[in-house]
Amino acid sequence: MPKIVDYELRRKEIAAQAVSVFVKYGLAESNLTKVAALCGFGRTTIYKYFKNKEEIFLFALEEIFARVEGAVAKVAGDRGLSAVDKLSGLLEVFVRASLEDKERMTLVMDLILDRHAEGLEVATRERVMRLRGVFEHILREGSASGDLKDVKSGPMAFALFSLVEAYVIQNSLFTGYSYSDAMEATRILLDGLRAPNR
Repeated sequence: MPKIVDYELRRKEIAAQAVSVFVKYGLAESNLTKVAALCGFGRTTIYKYFKNKEEIFLFALEEIFARVEGAVAKVAGDRGLSAVDKLSGLLEVFVRASLEDKERMTLVMDLILDRHAEGLEVATRERVMRLRGVFEHILREGSASGDLKDVKSGPMAFALFSLVEAYVIQNSLFTGYSYSDAMEATRILLDGLRAPNR
């Protein structure tokens, strides 16, 4: 009796292994032979699940984006949270992702910074811009409701999202990254946005 392989599970397993190849070699220097070797089977087996390395790359990024976007939507839509708590919750989502899925988050940053990424960076940048837009939306709402100081939402969203980028970069470069320290520092910064008497 032939062994039954769960197609989607196998795709996820291949993508998980491929992430390590992409981080080590970069997209340009990665190839299906390297991915297959890490997976422990021949390159032709990869073709049963993906047509090329770009498809694997996008599949791997889709997993992290789907998780982060889902968590961001949950925090942003929570009517029981103040604007500052929502902003803190959003930053917490990204800090956790940079710790729990360090390699994929590093790939996202690498792709954003790579000007020669064969067009893949465009879709990635658009998704990142939408995530940054959530910060801007919360800042606008918080200022309008009096929950936050009256700030320019665009530049402030840019500054807050720069923290996200810094968390990802710092976590990819250094060991001993402390989630609790990062969140404590974040909360101190965000407290400065609270409207007086809030």
